[in-house]
Amino acid sequence: MINEFMRDGETLQAGARIPVLPLRDVVIFPYVVIPLLVGRQPSLGAIEAAVEGDKLILLVAQREGETQEPGASDLHRTGVLGRVLQVARLPNGTTRVLVEGFARAKVTRYVGGGPFMRAVASPLDWAEPMGETETRALANRVLSLFEEYVALHRRIPPEVVGLIQSTESEERQAWGVAAHLPVKFDVRQKLLEARTLKNLLDTLATTLNSESELLRLERKIDDDVRGALFQNQREFYLQEQLRAIHKELGEEDGDDFSDLEA
Repeated sequence: MINEFMRDGETLQAGARIPVLPLRDVVIFPYVVIPLLVGRQPSLGAIEAAVEGDKLILLVAQREGETQEPGASDLHRTGVLGRVLQVARLPNGTTRVLVEGFARAKVTRYVGGGPFMRAVASPLDWAEPMGETETRALANRVLSLFEEYVALHRRIPPEVVGLIQSTESEERQAWGVAAHLPVKFDVRQKLLEARTLKNLLDTLATTLNSESELLRLERKIDDDVRGALFQNQREFYLQEQLRAIHKELGEEDGDDFSDLEA
C-alpha cells in the first residue's frame, strides 16, 4: 500500500511500512530542516534503511526522553514524514543527520520485530478548511505577536521574522513560528497535533501572548535588580569619598560621620 503525502504541489509516495526515528525531547514540524545527532543502533538502522530506499523516514517524538529502547507504547501517534538530506559519520561514533520535515503523519500502528521499528502511517490533513479571509487575519495576528516576541527575546535573530513573513502560505508561516518558539516539549507536541489550521494559529497566538508577558516580567525584574545594584554602588562610592575626605582632614572615621551620611 502506497500513501501519498502532499505539500505545496509536491507529492511524496511513502511505502507501506516507513522506518521510524524516535526523537528524544524534540518535536519536528513540517517545512523545518534540522540536524540530529543519532547514536542508538536501531535509530542508525532506520536511517540506513531510509537512505538505501526512498530517503523517507518517520520522525516521531518519544513520550519520555529517558527511555533508551522505546517500543510502540513509548511513542506518540502523531509525527512528521521526513526526508533524509545528508548523513555524516562523526569520529566519536555518532552520526549527524540532516532531515527535513515534509508533512504531518498519523500512525496507524507500529511494527517491531526487526533491527529497528517501522510504522504504518497516513497523511494527517486538517480536519476542516478555513476561509481565506479568516486565515489571513489570524496569520497576520500571529506574525505581529511573533515580531513583538522576537523583539523581547535576546536569542532569536530579528531576521527570522522577515524570513517567516516572506514564506508563501499561512500554514508554512505558522510552522515557521512554531519552530522558533522555545517552549516545553508537550506544548510543541500539542501544536503538531492541532486538528485545524485555526486551532494551530489560535494556540500560537495564546502561547506568544503568555511568553511575551513572561519576557516583559523578566526584563522588568532584571531592570529593577540592575537599578538597585547601581544605587548601592553609587552609595558605596559616595561613602568611600567621604571617608577619603575625613582622612585628608585628619578626622577620625567616626567623627560626625553619621551626620554626613544623613
